[in-house]
Amino acid sequence: HWRPALFLLMLASFGSSCSTLMQAKLLSVTIYVIDENDVPIAGAIVESSNGQQSTTGADGTVKIMFSGIGIHAITVIAQDRVPATLSVTMPIDIGKTKTARLGTPVEMSVNINLSRGINMYLSNVMNSMLYPFIFQTLFSYNGYDLELTPYEPGQWTEWETGDDDATSIIKKAFLKRLDNGQEWWQLVVSNEAEDDLLMEVLFSAGRQSVRRLHQRLGSGEPEEVPVSEGWYTAPMALTPESLKGSVTDRSMSVVVPAGTYRADILEIGSPGAGLIRIWQVAGVAGGVVKIETVDADGNVVATTVLQGSGTGARTVLQSY
Repeated sequence: HWRPALFLLMLASFGSSCSTLMQAKLLSVTIYVIDENDVPIAGAIVESSNGQQSTTGADGTVKIMFSGIGIHAITVIAQDRVPATLSVTMPIDIGKTKTARLGTPVEMSVNINLSRGINMYLSNVMNSMLYPFIFQTLFSYNGYDLELTPYEPGQWTEWETGDDDATSIIKKAFLKRLDNGQEWWQLVVSNEAEDDLLMEVLFSAGRQSVRRLHQRLGSGEPEEVPVSEGWYTAPMALTPESLKGSVTDRSMSVVVPAGTYRADILEIGSPGAGLIRIWQVAGVAGGVVKIETVDADGNVVATTVLQGSGTGARTVLQSY
């Protein structure tokens, strides 16, 4: 069955930290869920990366509490609506209200066969959250922007990502920057068990939001996927000082399928919630050749390694 390793990677990287009940009560936000006409949506499912799941009341709100500081992901789902993802930063967002606007009801399905051996719950989760998790995985890690050097138009990288149970090959390419600053990117997810999923995505200037999504599954016809406001949450950029302070080792040898490099190792995390370990290399698009997700007990639960990189990436779906 098709189990995107990048989806598993995101789930694996979402650990919950330990703290006191008083801390949990203090670290809370209110999620306000509305439709395209700003009408509250009751019964929407709001799930946080620390394992909490609740539903909105008649006023469209629900309070979510956290037991640790750092960046937490929030996913909001309602029947027949495009889901939304949000990032919450603790303690900065204590007591705030975050709005999730879910798009106009649409008749759509993710054209991936999930029926083989996957229970109904997982199937529903994959259908509703696949796209947001793809973008959150390929453009952020635990809510942080870890693209340490910018891609130039035409540059691409290819990665193997996953855990002991499943891996996928993912390709990420910066296709074109438009005159208004918007950017076209291409994403390809490959898995031995299923057809390739190819997406061409139009981001706003600065990649703050997704404006359009064009996709093709296998050899099928390209199709347009509905995109609503608030569907994608841009990652937070770390300051140069924070990145410098995260370096634990310098000029260490690292071997990945793309080759052998000298890398600085960075470790970024929050108390009790594990960390992300990054191998930073100059001269590679994005500046990263390896990423490990480490849980609170120090176990590596998922790994992403660079398979290759190059230039000359072009649109396949004639999206522009």
